[in-house]
Amino acid sequence: LFTRGFTLFKSKKDELPCENYMAEPISGYKALEGQGLEMKFKMEKLCMTIQYKLCRELAAFEPDVEFRVDRWERVEGGGGVSCVVQDGKTFEKAGVNVSVVHGNLPPSAVSQMRSRGKDLPSEKSLPFYALGISCVIHPVNPFVPTLHFNYRYFEVDNGSGDSIWWFGGGTDLTPYYLNESDVVHFHKTLKEACDSSNITLYPKFKKWCDDYFHITHRGERRG
Repeated sequence: LFTRGFTLFKSKKDELPCENYMAEPISGYKALEGQGLEMKFKMEKLCMTIQYKLCRELAAFEPDVEFRVDRWERVEGGGGVSCVVQDGKTFEKAGVNVSVVHGNLPPSAVSQMRSRGKDLPSEKSLPFYALGISCVIHPVNPFVPTLHFNYRYFEVDNGSGDSIWWFGGGTDLTPYYLNESDVVHFHKTLKEACDSSNITLYPKFKKWCDDYFHITHRGERRG
């Protein structure tokens, strides 16, 4: 189902596969160049750029550990770039992954989307395009929290040649030993990012996350 290509690099010692990305984008370099890009290509370019910048930051903490870059392709359509550093002095394991996949949604998946309010025809298989970036960072030090985030874009042909698209995702911090200053910094950073677009976003999105992570039988939220 997959074809793969691996690359290894070390911080400050080896050249990366390309100047701005960890590997060749799944859609190709030319698809992400120029102005007036389609939204899906804008998002892929953003994800690839974020992956590159974050991996460089992570690699700086692990100069003696090889960072593994896995560019894979999916026979059904698309592929991804997975980047992992593992068994280092700072990180037990840290991964930053980009996936870009496309194909056809089965009618059952379309029905699920309809139940969530998406305006799509029923009983039909529809072309889709999905991409995103995800990251999980597990530090060696138990007093440093685990961090996770994923941000994604989904596009579906509505059956008449037009597409509907939307964004999704979220982030969470998981402390093993609670340090309130970490939590304050985490939420302050998120609030500043949200406020830069609209001051109503942070309280709205935080409530979504609080509800999503709520563990009913324990009366608390995880992460």
